[in-house]
Amino acid sequence: MERACAIIGWNGRILTIKCQTTHGPHNIRDILATHILKQTGSYEQASYAIQDTPDVVQQHYGRFLPQDKAALAAKILNQVWEAA
Repeated sequence: MERACAIIGWNGRILTIKCQTTHGPHNIRDILATHILKQTGSYEQASYAIQDTPDVVQQHYGRFLPQDKAALAAKILNQVWEAA
């Protein structure tokens, strides 16, 4: 059985995601913070997404921070050069 899990985004828009009944808003919050932290390496960006502080993100999701920040920076720069 699916239900709609809604969270309010940083820009005031409501984001609705279909999810299993065992998943609630906190699970979606965890997914968002983890994904953004892995993609950007930024506690601040992840905190914006879940509307919390960078300290809370670091405390709860810090283990998901990419270990090689140089590789992350190279990946982002490569994406910029490919788009140009």
